Amino acid sequence: MHSTYESAEPIERDVFLSEICESGDALRRTADELRAQKHALNEVRRRLSGRRLILTGMGTSGDAVTGLASVLGRSGRESTVINTAELLHFRLASLTDRHGVIIVSQSGHSVEAVKLMSVLTRERGIPVVVVTNMAGNPLTDAADVAITLGAGVEVGPSSKTYVSTMFVMQVLAELLALDDAVESILTRADRRADAAANVLAAWIDDAEGVGARLADWMEQVDSLIIVGRGAGVAAAEVNALVLKESAHVSAQSMDSAEFRHGPLELAAPGLGVVLMCVEPSVSDLDARLRNELLSRGASTMTIGVDACRAGDLPIDYVLPDSEPLIDAGLVALPLLLAAWAEASRKSETPGVFSVGAKVTTCE
Repeated sequence: MHSTYESAEPIERDVFLSEICESGDALRRTADELRAQKHALNEVRRRLSGRRLILTGMGTSGDAVTGLASVLGRSGRESTVINTAELLHFRLASLTDRHGVIIVSQSGHSVEAVKLMSVLTRERGIPVVVVTNMAGNPLTDAADVAITLGAGVEVGPSSKTYVSTMFVMQVLAELLALDDAVESILTRADRRADAAANVLAAWIDDAEGVGARLADWMEQVDSLIIVGRGAGVAAAEVNALVLKESAHVSAQSMDSAEFRHGPLELAAPGLGVVLMCVEPSVSDLDARLRNELLSRGASTMTIGVDACRAGDLPIDYVLPDSEPLIDAGLVALPLLLAAWAEASRKSETPGVFSVGAKVTTCE
């Protein structure tokens, strides 16, 4: 990890930066929150057992369920990801009493999710599980089972709530695909939350430096694409979204394999590509892509776990590896800090929404 940045005097952190830097504490709060919801977790397993899973969300919540589907699939549990607007307006007819639905919405007030819940509560035999940050919203009030993150209030772009959401996605993946007792899953979650929070501490202590260095790098390229594989796609999508909404950087995100199917032609001087590397089984593919990009004059940055450094893949911002969904939450942090740094250079109030809002309540 990088830890060389020094400031002449302490910097007062604004709300956006403070929320990013609360990610470690948020993870510990989420682990405690999950333990208090042991009965609800047992209910999730009971109600969704043997059902065809539909995973849905919008924005960063949609990114989170994309990662969940990847990990469930490799464990042998089939699931389908459909963004909530698509499910609401076009695919409801495909649902039967053999399905179970997981809706992720950090606020619990996202307009499409609220409308979808209103429809699903009129449909008999389709259990609905929701994941939100806090209770007392239209989704938790109407769901068959509600799981809350307890990450704490967040007013800026998604940061600590995303990290906590990915942590909960890992717990759900184990709950739905393994036979382990819920108590065993929670015990692992407690241990992993502490480990993850400790790992984030170095980046958080050097938050301004990490953000500034990455922002400097981004400003040297003409266009920016963030790519990942497996669970890493979630991190790529979240970072591109937050860069757009907070710093007005027109970053794109995509699966690394999809990038090869056409967009690779963009490889040239002026292109910046960030590789989110959390899947060691494909680190050789990440290394090959990085080398091809560099050979064409593009600039690259790699953010990932230590196990991906095998072979020819250096990691610029490295974490010890844990579980793919937890890792996909943690590796988002450097670019979240870059988004804050770039937003700070453009605005006295970084992270404040000027056109839309944090919670989308209008279709």
